[in-house]
Amino acid sequence: MYATHGTPEENAWAFHKARFDAETWWYRGNGSVDLVPDHAFDPTRDRDRGVVLYGNGDNNTAWAPLLQGSPVQVTRTRVKVGSIEKTGSDLACLFLRPRPGSDIACVAVISGTGPVGLRLTDRVPVFLAGVALPDCVVFGSDALSRGAAGARIAGFFGVDWTVENGEFASTPE
Repeated sequence: MYATHGTPEENAWAFHKARFDAETWWYRGNGSVDLVPDHAFDPTRDRDRGVVLYGNGDNNTAWAPLLQGSPVQVTRTRVKVGSIEKTGSDLACLFLRPRPGSDIACVAVISGTGPVGLRLTDRVPVFLAGVALPDCVVFGSDALSRGAAGARIAGFFGVDWTVENGEFASTPE
């Protein structure tokens, strides 16, 4: 579900990224994806259906019902993973969380801080065979020139889906 409560630039990115990913999933995986604007999302329907959320806590109204208790929070200016906080308008963040109210469904999040961080997620090939990403990754725009050195936070949640019982690493900057 894509954000509709951001700036025109954020909303356009969310719609076009969701559409691109849906078409990629259809073409590469023969899958069918519904494009749903955040304001049309009903968290009580289809609880066992996985969802992909595009945007952040400031521009996607589905964030609160799906990710309110998540240890990963993203706004236009910061990403917080547990007690680790990174600020800036050029951070991309991808993560996965269990969907509230379901024992089997997950919420995949493609997010970023500011338009630069959001657009940075366009460079991540999430729907290709063999893509290996951790449960949560945060990287800055300098990843385009520095590669893995541009990563700010990366790791795996514990079996209880907490940061504290997982394995995470972060840069000191």
